[in-house]
Amino acid sequence: MVEFLLSKMMANPDQKTILLEQAYDEIKVICTKFQDESGATDMEVKTLLRELARVWEKDIDEDYDIDWEV
Repeated sequence: MVEFLLSKMMANPDQKTILLEQAYDEIKVICTKFQDESGATDMEVKTLLRELARVWEKDIDEDYDIDWEV
């Protein structure tokens, strides 16, 4: 799914904006549903998203040998 979205983003900048907005909306729905069903606090949802971002950042670092420290 991610590869599909990325390939579409590269093809058309306007399509990239639309796909990013759709992804945002879908992630927001998932987080709201998770919070409603689990009773998680706002902080717990934010922590979950931060942890996911760290995993993503690690994957990108490994794939592209990026040094995020400036």
